[in-house]
Amino acid sequence: IFSNASAFAVLKTDGSVITWGDEHSGGDSSSVSLELQCEVQQIFSTDSAFAALKADGSLVTWGHSFSGGDSFSVRERLGDVRQVFSTRLAFGALKTDGSVAT
Repeated sequence: IFSNASAFAVLKTDGSVITWGDEHSGGDSSSVSLELQCEVQQIFSTDSAFAALKADGSLVTWGHSFSGGDSFSVRERLGDVRQVFSTRLAFGALKTDGSVAT
C-alpha cells in the first residue's frame, strides 16, 4: 500500500493498481486505468499524486497536476525510465541513458 496526503494506491501481485481516497489527489485513477491494469512494478507518491513505473520502463502519473499528476506535456520523454524520485510536488525520472525527465 502506498499513500500520499489524501489517497491510497495498492500494487497487486498481478501488477495492477487500485486506488481510493480524495479523487483529486490520486484516489481516482480512471484517467489512466487502462495503463494500470498490468505490468506495474513500483509506485511513487508526492503530496497529491502518484506515479507508476511499468515493466516496459514507461511511467504513468495521476492526481493533482501541481504535484506531478499530469505528465502529458512530457509523456514522450517518459519511456526507458530506470528510477523515479519524488519531492512534495514533483517527480523526476532517471532514464536508462542517464538523462532526467521532470
